[in-house]
Order: sequence, then structure tokens, then C-alpha cells
Amino acid sequence: MRSGTFLEIWRSAPEVVEKVSSTQDVVKSKDFPHFTPFVALSQEKGRGRRGNVWFSPPGEGLYLSFKIPKDFFGVEPEDLTPLSLVVGCAVSETVDGYTFSKIKWPNDIYIGGKKVSGILVEATPRDLVVGIGVNLNTVSFPPELKPYATSIYMETQQRVDFYEFLNLLLENLSVELLKFKVEGFKPFVERINRKLLWRNKRIVIDNRECGLLLGIDDRGRALVKTCFKQLKRLSYGDISIREKR
Repeated sequence: MRSGTFLEIWRSAPEVVEKVSSTQDVVKSKDFPHFTPFVALSQEKGRGRRGNVWFSPPGEGLYLSFKIPKDFFGVEPEDLTPLSLVVGCAVSETVDGYTFSKIKWPNDIYIGGKKVSGILVEATPRDLVVGIGVNLNTVSFPPELKPYATSIYMETQQRVDFYEFLNLLLENLSVELLKFKVEGFKPFVERINRKLLWRNKRIVIDNRECGLLLGIDDRGRALVKTCFKQLKRLSYGDISIREKR
């Protein structure tokens, strides 16, 4: 582990617990310290974007949250919206140490056509609370998730060492978050576009409208050419995209 950049952002070693209701809820507490990684081996009420439940069985995944003050990056609030993609770069790079992954706009990591990791960024008046769930050694999923979810183990047939993955992820997060602080989002655009899931493919937006996903712009918005040849820039929020089949 390259300790220099790793120690620059994390103010303490990760706190690892056996079980928690939700790592996000613990970290969101006003008394929880900034830049302290909080990790659970299982969650009883893990959640993802749009209020979806995050499947969090004991000993099979990594569930991590941490808190950053909004003024840490020194930019306007609207310039913080690509943070989930910045975090996604770190997660994807970590997964790539085991098998190649893609970044799905705006906050998921995929292996092939299935989700292996999800990222949730929640804002409080003063802070940004970042949650990451990664399916490491999951061997099966509930029936409703089987068509959409996978794990590193299921893709490689090799078990992942929990602490090895955690240390590499924390190091990659430190590097990418500090880069975002110093250089802004611009250095990430080309990297994400190279790894963007469904780029140059037909997608469906919120089950209503179809178009061609061209990539992301310098603010992290998804660029879509609609069926009517209009160029749309999709912002963050509750917008959902999927591949058109």
C-alpha cells in the first residue's frame, strides 16, 4: 500500500463492525467524524439509490460509508454532483484488480451486464455522506435480483480477501478524491467515457424515452441523442437508464 496519499485523506483506520442497520445512517449522525471509513460485514437495512434495498448478507460483501464536509472540495454545490462518478472510478479500478468492470451512469459498477457495486451519495446541510456496497463473495442472490446482480466470486470463481480489497479501495478512494479536490472533474471525463456502460448503444430513460448514449460531459451529465435527433443532457437525481433490448 502506498501510505502517502492513503493517509492524507483518511484521518483514522477503518472502523469495521459485524452488523449494522445501515452504514449510511451511522455515518450521517452529526457526531460521526469526517474522513473515517465505517465498514460493516452485513447490513440489516442496507439501501441504494431511489430507496432500493441493498442485499447485504453477512460475510459476502463490503459495505462502506464515510462523510466529507461540503466545503472540502472548494467548489459550488452544483459542481459536486459528479462525486458519485469520481467514487465510481475508484471502485471500478479496485474491481479491475480482479476482473474488468464498467461504470454505469451515474452510480453503479457492472461486470458484463450485471451490477457488482452501487454507490449512494446523500447530502446533509453540511456534509456529503458516501456509501459503497460491493458484492465480493456472494454465491447466490434472491430470485428478483438474479437477472441483474453478480459478485466478483461469481465472475472469477476466486474468493476475494475482504481486507485486501478494503485496503486497496481506500487507497484508490484517497487518490481519486484528492485529484477531484485539486483538479476538478475534468481529468475524469475521458476515463469514465472509456469505461462507460452502454456507450454508443440504445438506452431507455425512465421507461419513457429512448435514445443513443453518447457519453458524459464535463459536468458528469449523460449525453443522449434522442429518437427525434435532439441532444439531451441528463442531470443527476432520480433519472434511471437501462439498455434498450
